[in-house]
Amino acid sequence: MSMGGLILIHILLTGGFFILDARTHGRIQAFADAWIVFFLPGFGLAILLLFRFFCWILRLKKGNAPEFSAPCEPLFRGTEFGKEIIPLNDAFLVEDRRQRQRFFTEAIKQSVVENQNILQMAMHDRDREIAYYAVSMLTTRMEKLETKLFQKESEIDADSSQNRDGLEEYASLLREYLAQKPFVDPVTWGKKQGDYIDLLNRLIQLEPDRMEYYEEEIRQLLDIRNFRAAGQLCGAMMERFPDREESFLMAIELCQAERDSEKLQQQIRALKASPIHLSKRALDVLRFWDEGARSNE
Repeated sequence: MSMGGLILIHILLTGGFFILDARTHGRIQAFADAWIVFFLPGFGLAILLLFRFFCWILRLKKGNAPEFSAPCEPLFRGTEFGKEIIPLNDAFLVEDRRQRQRFFTEAIKQSVVENQNILQMAMHDRDREIAYYAVSMLTTRMEKLETKLFQKESEIDADSSQNRDGLEEYASLLREYLAQKPFVDPVTWGKKQGDYIDLLNRLIQLEPDRMEYYEEEIRQLLDIRNFRAAGQLCGAMMERFPDREESFLMAIELCQAERDSEKLQQQIRALKASPIHLSKRALDVLRFWDEGARSNE
């Protein structure tokens, strides 16, 4: 057979191999394999066939196919999350000035900024626009809160029937206002704290079985270092709730604030000796003071 006939046969074999290979492995891989067959007459085809044979025997192709995950139910139902959401606290680390402005101003428009630390960071940001928006938002929120407080105070002064629901709503507003301490002048904040303590005292008289009022008033009294009034209220709470661990825990807080180690140990021993089933919080308190007592020995 002439050389031209051999070349023709080789081209036909290469073309046939390409067609068969393209059906099973795709055109790109078939094209690359066909070049090997074409430029290595005889040997190229033999090498590829042996390679495919050993791959089939040893199952080397197993697991190379792309994996498709089965559809599953979303973890959070009924909640849609934006694809480009980042923590607002991290937005201040963005170097691009316009992007940082957009992150924070959009958050303000949506009224999602509640963290005081983030607001403080924004108020002192080197970008004047971000600082302006932060101050504007805080001012607006405080004005709304002060307006609600004034309206509720007027309603309570006009109503002499000691409406419990109205007093509880007023207490909630005062609690929210006191939580804004970094943004309120000390004189105004101190006056509102005094109003809050007086209100808690009224609520205790109206509902003496609401233990949370005792706890809240004791903490406020400790904050202004009125240990005498706090001690009296701790005694009233212990008398009213002798079988509750909260009575002992508030007495422990009082002793801690007074720095009276002897009374503190007495209260700890009393709590240990009580038949009360202690919660994790109470056990943590006992463990803390026990470790402190051993370290001082």
